[in-house]
Amino acid sequence: MHAKKYLFSTLKENPKNTDSISHKLMLRAGIVRQSSSGIYTWLPTGLRILKNVNKIIREEINKLNALEVKMPILQPENLWNLSNRKNIYGKELFKILDRNNNKFVLGPTHEEIITNLISNELQSYKQLPLLLYQIQTKFRDEIRPRSGIIRSREFIMKDAYSFHINSLSLNKTYDLMYKTYKNIFSKMNLKVCIVEADSNSMGGTKSHEFQALSNNGEDRIVLSTQSSYSANIQVATCKRKIIKQDKLLINPEKKENYIIITPNLSSTGHSSNKNTIKTILVKFKKNKKYNFIAVLIRGDHTINEKKVSKINMISHPIKFASKQEIFNITGTTLEFIGPIGLNLPIIADFSVITLKNFTIGSNITGKYFNNVNWEKNLLTPKSFDIRNVVEGDTSPDGKGTLEIKKSIEIGHIFQLGEKYSRIINAQVQDKNGRKTFLKMGCYGIGVTRTIAAIIEQNNNETGIVWPISIAPFQIAIIPINFYTSKKVQKESELIYISLKQNNITVILDDRNERVGIMFSDIELIGIPYIIVISEDLIKNNNIEYRNRQKNITKIIPKDKIIPIIIKNIQQS
Repeated sequence: MHAKKYLFSTLKENPKNTDSISHKLMLRAGIVRQSSSGIYTWLPTGLRILKNVNKIIREEINKLNALEVKMPILQPENLWNLSNRKNIYGKELFKILDRNNNKFVLGPTHEEIITNLISNELQSYKQLPLLLYQIQTKFRDEIRPRSGIIRSREFIMKDAYSFHINSLSLNKTYDLMYKTYKNIFSKMNLKVCIVEADSNSMGGTKSHEFQALSNNGEDRIVLSTQSSYSANIQVATCKRKIIKQDKLLINPEKKENYIIITPNLSSTGHSSNKNTIKTILVKFKKNKKYNFIAVLIRGDHTINEKKVSKINMISHPIKFASKQEIFNITGTTLEFIGPIGLNLPIIADFSVITLKNFTIGSNITGKYFNNVNWEKNLLTPKSFDIRNVVEGDTSPDGKGTLEIKKSIEIGHIFQLGEKYSRIINAQVQDKNGRKTFLKMGCYGIGVTRTIAAIIEQNNNETGIVWPISIAPFQIAIIPINFYTSKKVQKESELIYISLKQNNITVILDDRNERVGIMFSDIELIGIPYIIVISEDLIKNNNIEYRNRQKNITKIIPKDKIIPIIIKNIQQS
């Protein structure tokens, strides 16, 4: 490609209202342009990058004999009603009426569609296992799109679906896809942590996330300092501490002995006191009416809504009591709620049960119970793991402590089991002639989000530094005085042609621009290798070679450049 025929859409200044490195650089490098909130146009440079990412994904997925399909973006709403995911997705689901008032959704994912398709296409277990995939546009009506393409309303995703006659076959494909994802991200030079995860609205019993480490990431992952334990913060656990109760400090029979007035103490989490218990009222549904349950966690901890919502008696999604409901039940405000005298079911986090001589709300405004102990002042409630882990907690395997890192989720794989096949009634005959529900797996990669993650991990003060497998061009030629030196023109064109003949993607910057602008644009858009050609260099049969990934600049014989580039590409 000659730069005169290429669309450079670079920006000199950092754009406003950008909150991540990848968002800034994608706009400055002319990769995307925002058309409206959370919706982007991909410019020529961006499209070249997208195609390279898709190429790597296809190459690796096709090794598993996967078959590519293309499913509709527009999906009938009745399938989403069948799976109840219309309610689960809620306002994030784009809904559409056609001219005949038929209801549709813009698909954020395709489990219902693919299962409905397969239910009509498969006849026998002999056709299994079957792995289908697509690279498709998805939609999600984000309440607050942010961080550019990391959290957008329209995005591109690779989603694959496997179908099996039994769980053994599903496990085998799941393990193969796990390894395939590792290969895909390795080819993109991405530092990825694979963590245990929650299946969320997808359903199923087992899932893993592929998280790219980034200081601008929205997710938090938990890693052990001395073992392989890793998990998303939503499901991470820690080793439970067992503490023996020491001698009690007070005579608990006299209530006045442990009532104190401490208006500055809060039971809502504003206090970091490890020996304070905060009480949170959560709704649960019984006989079509909402009742309440008291949830107890330590003052320096935060409640984990995912964990709480998995408790059978709690409504899903979790609903908290309003200020008015709290007052109606307790006669006070959130700050002073406590379990003593509270006529509600009570559950507690495991860490709460080990406390002694602790402080709790009294259900009297401005007052707390102090030096409270289980079984002396308050019956020990049923305990669960319902809090977020914190840094320094002991790893659940007892090896090392936990640390928390920010990250971007770029891939997620699930064992869905029979969730969707039962809903859609997708069955095949087994070897004994009996109808059996298909077992399913689901495997997603956020293609556009992966591009943002690559930028987050591969940039410097001058711009993006793409891995060679992703770069819009693998090499750029910057000629000095291209329009005033015939020798520079000739050598530039010869090297350009030679690179193309070796299937190396190259851009020759033949624009009539200052050298500084050419370097600025080429480095900003992320081209990993640069060749500089000038009269002073070529009169000695040399050129300047720059490897931006390794921050190396060398003067080398011009006839060595092709072997060097080919070797670097092969080794990358």
